[in-house]
Amino acid sequence: MRCIKCGAVLTDPGYCSSCGTEIQIYKRLIRLSNTYYNMGLEKAKVRNLSGAVQDLRHSLELNKNNIQARNLLGLICFEVGDVVSALTEWIISKNLEPAKNIADEYINAIQANPARLDTINQTIKKYNQSLLYCQQGSEDLAIIQLKKVLSLNPKLVKAHQLLALLYIKTEEYERAERELKRALAIDKTDNVSLHYQAELAELTGKPAGRSPKAEKEKKDGKNPDIISYTSGNETIIMPAAYKENTGVNVILNIFIGLVVGVALMWFLAVPAKVQSVRSETADQIREYSDQLAARQTEINDLQSQLDALQGDGQTEEETAEAEGNDYELLIDAYTSFQASDTEGAAASLDQVDPEQLSDNARAIYNEIYGTVHADEVQALFDAGSAAYDAQNYEEAVTNLQQVVDYDERYSDGYALYYLARSYENLGQNDQALEMFQRFAAAYPGTQRATYSNNAIARLQQAGAQTQDQTETDTGTDTQNQADAQSQTDTQQSGTQNQTGAQSGTQTQ
Repeated sequence: MRCIKCGAVLTDPGYCSSCGTEIQIYKRLIRLSNTYYNMGLEKAKVRNLSGAVQDLRHSLELNKNNIQARNLLGLICFEVGDVVSALTEWIISKNLEPAKNIADEYINAIQANPARLDTINQTIKKYNQSLLYCQQGSEDLAIIQLKKVLSLNPKLVKAHQLLALLYIKTEEYERAERELKRALAIDKTDNVSLHYQAELAELTGKPAGRSPKAEKEKKDGKNPDIISYTSGNETIIMPAAYKENTGVNVILNIFIGLVVGVALMWFLAVPAKVQSVRSETADQIREYSDQLAARQTEINDLQSQLDALQGDGQTEEETAEAEGNDYELLIDAYTSFQASDTEGAAASLDQVDPEQLSDNARAIYNEIYGTVHADEVQALFDAGSAAYDAQNYEEAVTNLQQVVDYDERYSDGYALYYLARSYENLGQNDQALEMFQRFAAAYPGTQRATYSNNAIARLQQAGAQTQDQTETDTGTDTQNQADAQSQTDTQQSGTQNQTGAQSGTQTQ
């Protein structure tokens, strides 16, 4: 043991021989710090990690040089997925005691694996990004990001808790319950997880789940009402609480004994009665067997329904995962956009189906799309305008249609207007009519809207004339066919008459 002030080795139990500092209080602090360390160690063994962290921090408050407590705290932080805090504690421990410190091995084990370090960095970035999404109100993007975090670091309790909280907000209570159970499996006494579980139980109207301790006792076949201990070579088993018999209990036991004795004598004295009872019992057993078989059939049906529901749930999860690809691509596009990589953002964005996105995600999509494709859209508009001026209307339609598909109001509707005129010059009246109608509806009262209305009337009139001409041509063709058929019938009739006459002459 060294002096807390000068660091000299303590030889006298009462004071430091080097600086003269009294060390009685210091020793008490050391003993109390070690006590808290031992308490934390015992709690860590039963996975009471939150309680262990609290005790270990108390230990370090009393003695910051307690290397064992600091190393154990780092291990617990590492266990719950907080690698940064773990490395912090181990580095402090190594600086306090450079030689023969197991913290050095912990640090080297992480530093020797570059992939592990990269995974840790990615986990931190994605978790922070999910927090940013939550602040922006993009819960769906935050959920996807947290799933990636947990795929990289399944023991990160904070990620499980945040994901459960998001599921509670989106009313996906079963998924929230699963995440809380996973968090409690890592740290069974975490106050945040227990609080969220209680809130979830209140929302769903279901009682909170059995405590992990009770579940373990149930699984191990232990009865919490029984206490067992070993005395020498013997195991003593006794109830947890002794209940003394009162006078009422004694009287009740005597009465029950009398009833049993009378019943026993009755059955012994009357063998026929015994036989009758046996027969009735056999009948009851058969009845119960039939009921049991029916119950088993019902259980099998319910199990089949449960399997079907689980299959449907799995299908829904697969569908959600497939739809989640659009969100992942949107996240990649957003990340590239934030890094000023417009080409990468555009490449990811072009693979996204905006129809599969929520309103918030679609707003992000439109914002990024309008920025990364601004130059491309401007180039298409310029090419289409130049082609129109050169009376190359087919090329004008090709370029301007792409601009209108992106933004109908691009350049104050000029793209839409000249697309309509290009269609008109090509003689594609149906497409021209649609574009003129859309422009007139979007920009009423403008000079071009007046021209558009005139064009609409002209195209509608031309369409009506075309239809009338088609009907006239159809009627003429029908009449000509009728006249031709009549002439053919007349000719055939004359031929038949002539043949008949010839036949008559031959007969004569």
